[in-house]
Amino acid sequence: MQLDGETNLKIKKTLDETKDLRHDSISDFKGLVTCEPPNSRLYQFTGNFEAHPPLVPNIRQLPLSPAAILLRGCSLRNTHRIFGLVIYAGHDTKIFMNATQPPSKRSRIERSVDRIIFFMFGLLFSMCLTGCIYFAWWTANYMPQHWYLAPNEAPREYDSAQPGIVAVTNFITAFILYGYLIPIALYVSMEMVKIVQSLCFIGLDRSMYHAETDTPAVARTSNLNEELGMVNTILSDKTGTLTRNVMEYFKCSIAGEAYGAGITEIERNNAERRGLKLDVPDEEADNKYREQYFNFYDDRLMGLEWAKQPHPDVICQFFRLLALCNTAIPDGPPIPEQMHYEAESPDEAALVVAAKVFGFFMIKRTNTIITLRERLPESTRDVEYEVLNILEFNSTRKRMSVIVRTPEDKILLYCKGADTVIYERLDRKHKVNEELKEVTLQHMEEFGSAGLRTLCLAYTELDPRFYDEWNEQFIEAKLSLVDRQARVDAVGEQVEKNLQLLGCTAIEDKLQEGVPQCIKTLAHAGIRLWVLTGDKMETAINIGYACSLITDDMTQFQLTGSSAEVEQLEAESRMEEATQLSAQRLESQLIKVQHTIAEDQQAKVATSYALIIDGKALLYALSPRLRQLFLEVGVKCAAVLCCRVSPLQKAQVTALVKTWGDTTLAIGDGANDVGMIQKAHIGVGISGQEGMQAAMASDFTIAQFRFLTPLLLVHGRLSYKRITRMISFLFYKNLFYGSTIFVYNAFTLFSGQPIYNDFYMTLFNVIFTAAAPLVIGWFDRDLDKGCGLRFPFLYKEGQQNLYFSLPAIVGWLGTALLHAALVVAMVLTGADSIDSDRKTGRIWSSPQDGVIMFTVVIITVHLQLSMIIDQWMWMHHVAIWGSIGESGCLA
Repeated sequence: MQLDGETNLKIKKTLDETKDLRHDSISDFKGLVTCEPPNSRLYQFTGNFEAHPPLVPNIRQLPLSPAAILLRGCSLRNTHRIFGLVIYAGHDTKIFMNATQPPSKRSRIERSVDRIIFFMFGLLFSMCLTGCIYFAWWTANYMPQHWYLAPNEAPREYDSAQPGIVAVTNFITAFILYGYLIPIALYVSMEMVKIVQSLCFIGLDRSMYHAETDTPAVARTSNLNEELGMVNTILSDKTGTLTRNVMEYFKCSIAGEAYGAGITEIERNNAERRGLKLDVPDEEADNKYREQYFNFYDDRLMGLEWAKQPHPDVICQFFRLLALCNTAIPDGPPIPEQMHYEAESPDEAALVVAAKVFGFFMIKRTNTIITLRERLPESTRDVEYEVLNILEFNSTRKRMSVIVRTPEDKILLYCKGADTVIYERLDRKHKVNEELKEVTLQHMEEFGSAGLRTLCLAYTELDPRFYDEWNEQFIEAKLSLVDRQARVDAVGEQVEKNLQLLGCTAIEDKLQEGVPQCIKTLAHAGIRLWVLTGDKMETAINIGYACSLITDDMTQFQLTGSSAEVEQLEAESRMEEATQLSAQRLESQLIKVQHTIAEDQQAKVATSYALIIDGKALLYALSPRLRQLFLEVGVKCAAVLCCRVSPLQKAQVTALVKTWGDTTLAIGDGANDVGMIQKAHIGVGISGQEGMQAAMASDFTIAQFRFLTPLLLVHGRLSYKRITRMISFLFYKNLFYGSTIFVYNAFTLFSGQPIYNDFYMTLFNVIFTAAAPLVIGWFDRDLDKGCGLRFPFLYKEGQQNLYFSLPAIVGWLGTALLHAALVVAMVLTGADSIDSDRKTGRIWSSPQDGVIMFTVVIITVHLQLSMIIDQWMWMHHVAIWGSIGESGCLA
């Protein structure tokens, strides 16, 4: 199913009661489906199937889970055919319900253009109003005195006895005449320029093309090209964005013993930063077991050596958990080298592959049976485990559990999840747990310091009577048509307890190529970077060092919501008091950080700051009471690292930073980043291992994080400069041209007499001044492409909005008015002669004045444009001199 953009397979299974139906028995199939109304939730479905005889002996209610639902647009694999019942059709299907347009985004430049357009309309109306009032007054009071105007025979629009009609008709005439103040071609020109920038310049840039995946950069909208040159803050996901999201099983801790040799990429980078040398073995030679998703080596566990360790029974359960607690689908023959697993995430695939290498090889999976080929000291055998229940992982539970029945008729619950979640559910009366908790936690901190992603593993044996009672409640919850998921989660809490800790896994997710250099360059460009990750604080800090987000010369502030007092209150179930104490501690920490930064600024200490905040503290920092204080502190830091962040909090942090007035850019690669991407001014999606959902919700799509530097520092900077100059010129030329018409009309008592020929007035925007602005918007550049990357401080021009600020706009409009006054004065003064110097004997008249003035206007606007061109190309010469020559020929 790829409706959500994900590329991995998802398990779809029928009900056990209907799985044996065939062609000859489908005609006797009877039942009733009761379900929720049509909705857009892809991952949720609430419904029941009422089975009737002869399918079942008696009428029976069966829950329908999302796994039993095939959505329109799905592709089936690993099955030849199915029998199905249509539940939603047409516009009620989830693919139609999800077919909504992403939020409309407009750049700051476009919004400024709208305000200038309103100003120009106001100027136009004031000119028209001034002219019509004056002309109506003059007509009523002075026109009867001018006998040569034949006032007694004047039409209604010039009737001195009806000044109201004169004012209205003159207003309409003036509105048409002065309408050239409004650059009608502005939006058309902007769209033409932006489309070329998006399709040709961004889409065809080889420096943003990823050859390994054959993925170019894609501009999914052309509205935000210039906004790329004005970014102040980048909010980034970590996994799959800064890292490759190519998971490898690297280390583990089992029964209090750490296993795994090797040095992570994060450790190497941090050692290089400190000037230390590490003895790095030749991994390819030392690790003969290495394969995709698996980069673990330790003699104590490989082969059957694990059976000689102090706790072989715990190690066996650990490996068995890796093989059973998942939803992966085996795809291929039951040969280790040829087997491929379709898993919901790279993490899950790494764990299943690790189980295979350790000797617990999942060779087959059905709806209810998982077959493992277990290599034990006594023999290698195929063992079938009956899957009784699966309690799925979600961002709220932060864990996954599977309940299986073993061949020995034991009922076991295997659970894996975040350490905080698993530790809360451990059996406190179990002596082994108390011995393992501290040492396992210490190992997880060590793994986290090496940049590894950790996961806690635990299990428990369930009493059959307790399980039967619990399963009845579980089925009842699954049959509920109201708040089914909440009830299922609540029932799940009852069985996921009294767990026995087995250990933890540590998976490496390496940094993407070029990430440290990219972050350094962005920092030199004055861009703040906020990283929002679900990792623990120790892991996040070390990755921050490795990717140059945090440096040694930065002053670090670590904010945490935990303390000994808070933990004591939580242990005593005094949650409200614990919450208040955590919020108070965080507020005091934020105030202290704010004072420290203020003191450094007063002392003019040149330093940069890094703020690291954990998930519990972030929960309080986003509260109405503290959010403004948190924002004020965060924007003064060069780097902010938020740990243990949920998808909702990512969007909340992004919305908070937007309120500061900065231009924000959010970048991510997974479905959990969509909210953040859509909230930011600019959303950039990375088409990576987690599918295309983030890319489909984004404004720009790239394949690697490092491509942000050319996207922003080259294309963003040039697009901003080109578009702002083009817009400023369009306003300049139209105000210049319209002002000459207004000034001349003032000499004619605002009678509506045009100075220019209708032919010239019609073609002014369409022909004579159309090409040059487009050439500026497409090809003008002040420096070569590489200079923007070598000198990132040039990017600050866009951040400060130097080329489209209020002074810049006023300068262009003021220049237009000045040029209009000079041109009208010089032309009318120079053409004031009443002597005839031509063979016809006719003197110089207003049509000839208009031709001269129009030619001067065309020459002036193009010379003004030529003064701001940074780099001349043959297109500039053709556009500018060609337009001037064209007007001269037609004149």
